Amino acid sequence: MMISKYISRKANQWQNLRNRRWVLIIEDLRVGYIPIYKVASTSLRNLFCRRQAKHILPDRAGKKLSVAEKRQVENCIRKSVSVRQTRRLRRRYFLFAFVRNPVTRLYSCYLDKVVRAGRHGKQNAMQHYGIRHDMDFESFVKHIARIPDADSDRHFRSQHFQIYHHGRCLVDFVGNFENMGAHWQILSEKTGLEKPPGSYRHTGAGNRLKKLPLSLEAAELISRRYSKDIDILGYRQEIDQWLSWKAKQASEENEIDKAEPMH
Repeated sequence: MMISKYISRKANQWQNLRNRRWVLIIEDLRVGYIPIYKVASTSLRNLFCRRQAKHILPDRAGKKLSVAEKRQVENCIRKSVSVRQTRRLRRRYFLFAFVRNPVTRLYSCYLDKVVRAGRHGKQNAMQHYGIRHDMDFESFVKHIARIPDADSDRHFRSQHFQIYHHGRCLVDFVGNFENMGAHWQILSEKTGLEKPPGSYRHTGAGNRLKKLPLSLEAAELISRRYSKDIDILGYRQEIDQWLSWKAKQASEENEIDKAEPMH
């Protein structure tokens, strides 16, 4: 009984940690940013750090920050908050986040954490999920589709997990990665953030769904895995058009195979 209670308590503690999110705060502008990984989060976090360095590391203001200095600044401006605390913050700060097509976001994760990491001999940060550096995207997708959000790494956990709770949005503004320039301009006008990010680090995933190396089976599988993101974040039409195109391609390939003479 004692062991059972201990395991239950630890499970609840772990779930509580999973339900928390980081918020980066700029006090003088009363603005907060909730990073969603693989959605230009590195670039936007760097933007916040560069701006706030003048308050935290005044001797480094206007200068390029080292990795350690960025970490120092970020640790000073970020908070780990629960859903309830996020709602309280929203009363005082204008909160925002950026989201992305879930499929191209996953491809970006694959390029970064599997392809690039393997090419440069980096440690496999996702090894405990059974992910290997020699996996192709098809295998990666089929593997990820089996991992529920409660157990997922932040780089491939569903995006709504961070900014929605029981169907209600936790932030004041949700921008799209695909329309970063225009949406950042709107955000800048609302918050006073003085300049949009000139460029943000990207992995080359882009938004070209038709070029992704996936079978129809895998495409349908990953669309089901991220169905809540697709619906809540407004990507349903784009995904349905992509799946229809994939189905047509698969049908045409099947007809060609049937037409080829047997040897």
